[in-house]
Amino acid sequence: MVQLTKVTCIYSEIEDRIRMSAIMKEGEPVVFWLTQRLCCRLVPTLTAHLEQSVLRSTLLDTGLLLSCQQRDAEWHHKPSEPVNYREASLLILPEKVDLSFSAESVGVSLPLNNEEDALMKMSLQELRQWLAIVYRQFQNACWPMDVWPDWFTLAESGRN
Repeated sequence: MVQLTKVTCIYSEIEDRIRMSAIMKEGEPVVFWLTQRLCCRLVPTLTAHLEQSVLRSTLLDTGLLLSCQQRDAEWHHKPSEPVNYREASLLILPEKVDLSFSAESVGVSLPLNNEEDALMKMSLQELRQWLAIVYRQFQNACWPMDVWPDWFTLAESGRN
């Protein structure tokens, strides 16, 4: 399994897809084209994992807690240089992804053309940051927003 070390997501209006450019551990760029259909299946599963990761409390509204954690993750996100890909970069249109979950992280396995998989492993904070980026790409694309939970959109209302 090849590790992905850095990822950039940008919506392409011409393709009507999210272009996820990534750097593989060996330093080679790869591009995954994420379709609306794939993303609309991926988002609820990943946000459900975040929902299951919080301790339930009678003193605090769970949605509010999740929204605060989301905002905190976004505040701590440090922008970096985008991943640059080349014309000769590997381009992949994944039909499916495999997910693995632990209490502290999520793994997203994407197929490579050579029957090997690329793994994007994220802590829960990194997952929140990545989902915020994907959320903005949904907005740019005018894709249906009903796949996002209320607590996520509550975090959106406080952004600058």
